[in-house]
Amino acid sequence: MTDNIDNLILEHLKRFQAGQERIERELREIKARLSTLEAGQGSVLQHIGHLTSSIAGQMRSGLAP
Repeated sequence: MTDNIDNLILEHLKRFQAGQERIERELREIKARLSTLEAGQGSVLQHIGHLTSSIAGQMRSGLAP
């Protein structure tokens, strides 16, 4: 009887471990994707800054309407 309980507990622990490994794998993927999004956002903000600077320069030189 004790062996059956031990085996049952071990099976549950194995399932928990497999679930935890899956969650950790997915979390790593999410973190990688978030890093990519953050880098892309930084690039977009940098481009907006350059465009704003260019427009301001054109306005100072009288090229913009």
